[in-house]
Amino acid sequence: DFFKTNKPPREAASRKGWKRRALRQWIRKIEHKFLSPETARAIKTVQKILAEFPDYGVVDLFGLYSPKEVVLSILALSRLQHVIATRKNEDNEDEEKNETVIDKSVIEELAHYSIFANVAYGWKGAAFCGRIPFGNNNRALMRRTGIGQHDILMTNWHSKANRPAFFLVRDRERNAIVLSIRGTLSPRDVLTDLCASCENFLIEDNPEVLSADEEQIATDSQSVLGDIDESITSSDWGRIQFSRAHSGMVEAARGVARMTAKIISDELQLDSNVSLVIVGHSLGGGVAAVLATMWKQRFANRVRSIGFGNPCVFPLAVTSSCDNIISVTGEGDPFACFSLGHIADLTKALSKLCSDDGFRDEIMQHTGTTSWLRPEDLSEEDYDWCLNAMTFLRKQMNSEILVPPGVIYIMSGSLFDFPTDESE
Repeated sequence: DFFKTNKPPREAASRKGWKRRALRQWIRKIEHKFLSPETARAIKTVQKILAEFPDYGVVDLFGLYSPKEVVLSILALSRLQHVIATRKNEDNEDEEKNETVIDKSVIEELAHYSIFANVAYGWKGAAFCGRIPFGNNNRALMRRTGIGQHDILMTNWHSKANRPAFFLVRDRERNAIVLSIRGTLSPRDVLTDLCASCENFLIEDNPEVLSADEEQIATDSQSVLGDIDESITSSDWGRIQFSRAHSGMVEAARGVARMTAKIISDELQLDSNVSLVIVGHSLGGGVAAVLATMWKQRFANRVRSIGFGNPCVFPLAVTSSCDNIISVTGEGDPFACFSLGHIADLTKALSKLCSDDGFRDEIMQHTGTTSWLRPEDLSEEDYDWCLNAMTFLRKQMNSEILVPPGVIYIMSGSLFDFPTDESE
């Protein structure tokens, strides 16, 4: 046994490296066999985001602090938020009575296009609402919208990762071409949602100026210079603009644009009075908003977007230019204030409370043992202290957050508004 030696370290390392390469090769074979290229790319994007969490400002709370510290910090922050939000709602009750009345025509238009957004879910969505027989998506589309078979320009009822389902129709009632994009329904749609980083995209100006194949257009201004058609001259660069949005929705918008842009252009050229309305719910509303921005110059003054339950799509600095977008959100909808930047800011605030237990204890003291449940009983001195504390925590929050774009209408009340009485 004394003369028996283990394998040389170099040989052992070589065998270990061979096993790793074999494992990676086996994984690639599984990917090619069971995953589409779109799904594989989306999974890699999500993996990259998770691996680069610190680069987005996300703090590893449980890696730096004990679970007890994290839980206590969450409790302190939730108390602080509850006190401030409740008191602000009470202070704004008089202001809410003087809200601007929405024009009846706007409500009628939103109601009209909400049907198109709902029908994008096909017969499954119709069956969920208790309407229309199972099994035929086009039949559900025609019955719910009143669109004839000859007015259906294109349908794509099956989604892929970063390739949502959609349909394209003529709406003769309102003299419009309607592009309706489906929201999250399948695991592949969830992958699109999870590609939650932010990237730049090109705002198209003129179809003759920009390259027809957008697949090669990069996501940052430095690499875009090498990917745009060589026909672009120096005088054209003044017209090229970029915007920024949720990367999964940007990629989804590019995919829908590639399949529908030619048909839409032909239809709009036939009649100068026809407009393009892009609608969608949830993920579909976000993709619709990106498309409306992407085509804002290409179809000047003829394209707009209406999104229902719109998620966070654009950075706050970009939303001021989204004047052709309407977002309808539900009151208290968590997805209207949930993005990768929000997660990063939350972890930064909690990290501050974990590292400064004295500050955390002061929050617990000023919110009281039970008074945080009844903020109206909180003294003005304690309430002012809470406001200052929240201001201090907000200074720690400097991540790039995304928000719903355009003009925002907040909807309250029941989601389905089912009648409570048989006489109603």
